[in-house]
Amino acid sequence: MNRIYLDHAATSPLRPEVREAMLPWLDSGNASSQHAEGRAARQAIDIARERVSRAMGFEFAETLFTSGGTEAANLAIIGFALGYEGPRRRILLGASEHHCVLETAPMLRRLGFSVELIPVDREGRPEFVDLTDAALVSVMHANNETGAINDAAAWAERVHAAGAAYHADCVQTFGKLPIPSAVDIATVSAHKLGGPKGVGAIGFRAGIKLKPLVTGGGQEREVRGGTENTANIAGFGAVPFDFVNPKLHLDLPGGVPTVTSDRLPGIFHVRFPGVQAESLLIRLDREGISASAGAACSSGSLEASHVLLAAGYSEAEAREGVRFSTGWNSTAEEVDRAGRLVSDVVAEIQSRRK
Repeated sequence: MNRIYLDHAATSPLRPEVREAMLPWLDSGNASSQHAEGRAARQAIDIARERVSRAMGFEFAETLFTSGGTEAANLAIIGFALGYEGPRRRILLGASEHHCVLETAPMLRRLGFSVELIPVDREGRPEFVDLTDAALVSVMHANNETGAINDAAAWAERVHAAGAAYHADCVQTFGKLPIPSAVDIATVSAHKLGGPKGVGAIGFRAGIKLKPLVTGGGQEREVRGGTENTANIAGFGAVPFDFVNPKLHLDLPGGVPTVTSDRLPGIFHVRFPGVQAESLLIRLDREGISASAGAACSSGSLEASHVLLAAGYSEAEAREGVRFSTGWNSTAEEVDRAGRLVSDVVAEIQSRRK
């Protein structure tokens, strides 16, 4: 029987129309060259930029391509710090942010900024805090592990009232929820939507200054150097951005949802008390189900979820969270079958513990 892929929040299979759009550009010319091949590659990039920027809600000239969501977030935060000329030295990051945001902290401190983590509630949503003297606040649009949606528009309002700039990691919501127009800097990626891996984008409003992390030939408005990956960018532009994850229900008896309201469609994050995620995922893989949990460390074993730890769960509880995520090619039949298989495997594991 075919495997059931329920890890679209990690990466989604390449859509056929995206693959088709990429093929002509795998042998393309350099988009900075003046000859016919270079002009053709530049046109393909411009077409993709127009589509991606429109989907993000930014202007054509406000959108840059990167190598993915991680580089985009690094550029949003560290690039902002490098370009910031004001007197404020306080930057706030949500405690449940993706590692690509949280791990900018050491560099920010070396640049002379103080970095504070915004505490989160039991569902991992950052709580409104005093933003006095903040230069930048980074709170993601929806959590990549639990799917908890944050009110980005409300965050933007509070951040702006404090005189700061607001960055939202929109990697999980892009193409599924509109990015609020008040967001100053938004970062997205292609491969969560069936686009290619290795390409992302950053949108930043007029007035926001970003200094490059990658210098070189002055590509991407002299904010991100390096020859553009024409094939990947063309593939990004071919993603159908009106796609919404199928509203499929995954029935998981015995599972305790970590988010009960305002959850991103397509992400089901649950704990099975007493069942370690690592053991469960290994067994599910044998049964033909692909799912995931917290961040994998270099040894390949699972760490306790930093999102659940920040939300107040114990170390043992933070090792029990499992994420199932659907995408563009998920079917109701697959999800129903997965629910039955997961329930059987959990019952088997629990019976062995007695």
